[in-house]
Amino acid sequence: MLLGGPYSVPHCAIFMLPIILMEGPPVEGYVYAYTNSTTNKSMIFDDLPAMFGYQLLREGLQGHLVFAKPLNACAAIEPPPTLSLTTVPMAFIVVIRRYDCHFDSKVLQAQLAGYNAAIVHNVDSDGLLSMQGSDEKIQNQIKIPSVFVGANTAQLLKALFTYDKGAYVILMPDFNFPLGYYLIPFTGVIGIVIVVMVTIMIVRCVQYRRRLRRNRLSKDQLSKIPVHTFKKGDEYDVCAICLDEYEEGDELRILPCTHGYHCKCVDTWLTRTKKTCPVCKQRVLSSPSDSESEAEAESQEDGERDSERTPLLRPSPSPAPATPRPQSFGSMAPCTPQPGEGEMEREREG
Repeated sequence: MLLGGPYSVPHCAIFMLPIILMEGPPVEGYVYAYTNSTTNKSMIFDDLPAMFGYQLLREGLQGHLVFAKPLNACAAIEPPPTLSLTTVPMAFIVVIRRYDCHFDSKVLQAQLAGYNAAIVHNVDSDGLLSMQGSDEKIQNQIKIPSVFVGANTAQLLKALFTYDKGAYVILMPDFNFPLGYYLIPFTGVIGIVIVVMVTIMIVRCVQYRRRLRRNRLSKDQLSKIPVHTFKKGDEYDVCAICLDEYEEGDELRILPCTHGYHCKCVDTWLTRTKKTCPVCKQRVLSSPSDSESEAEAESQEDGERDSERTPLLRPSPSPAPATPRPQSFGSMAPCTPQPGEGEMEREREG
C-alpha cells in the first residue's frame, strides 16, 4: 500500500479541495432591483437558486421584470412584451406564483414563452427553499436559470420594480463555499484515510517488534549462557568480534557451539542483532515459541540478506570428511596434530 509520495490519498485529497471550492454551485443569491432614473430607488432581496436548469453566471443576469399571466404558470403564459426600437435590448424575467403544479413545469412554461429567467415566489411566507424538479425529461429541457423568493419580496417587486414602471432587476449568484455541504464530508474522508494509515502503521510496527523480539535474546535468556574467566593456558586466543587477544581476567561468554567471545562483544550481538553464533550461525537458545518453520524462515533470510553485520565465516552446508584442523576464534576444542607432524619433529631432533 502506498502511504507516501505526491500521488498518495492525502495529497490527492488536499489537491481536490481548491477545485471543489471553485467549482461548487451557488447556494444562494440576491435580486438587485432598481427603479428608473427619476426616483432612483434600489433594493436587495435574498433568493435561492433552483436545483435544475442552468446556473446564473458570475456576472449575473440583468432584465426587466414581468408577472406571469396566468400567475401560477401551470399552463402556457403570455410572452414578454415587445421592445421598441429605441429601447436598449435587455432580457425579460418572469415572476411566477408557487403551488398548483411542479416547479420544473412552471420554469419550462416560462422558457417556452420566451423569458430568459424565472422567479418563483412563496405564498403567505418569506421562507426560502431550493426548488427541485419532479420529471427528469422536463428538467433536461430547461435551459434558463430560476430562483425562489419570499412572498414579501414578490409584493415589493410588483409594486416598485416591474417593466411598465421603467425598472429593472439583476439576478446575482453567491458562490460562497457551503461548509456543511462539502467540507464536512471532505473532512470525514480525510479522517478515515488517516485512521486507516495509522492502523496500518501500528500493525506493521507491532509485527516488526515481534520479529525483533523473536530473533534476539532477552536478558533472562542471556543470563543462562555460562561465563568463563580467561586464564593463561586456555584454548581461547582471539575474540572473533573485536579481534583482540584475550588477556588474563577477561570474562568470556561461552556459547553452546563452544565458541567464546568477550561478554561485552557477544552480549550486544545476541541482544540487539541475532541470537546466533557470529561465526557458525548456530542458534544459541531455542525459546518454546520457536518452531521449525520459523527456523527455516530465518535460515532463508540469512541466505538472501547480506549486510555489514553478516559474518565473514559461514558454516559449510554439508560437512565433508576431511583431516581435522585446529579450531580458532575461541573454540575450546583441543588442537589435534596433523598426520606426519610427529615424524617430522623426530627427524629434526635426530
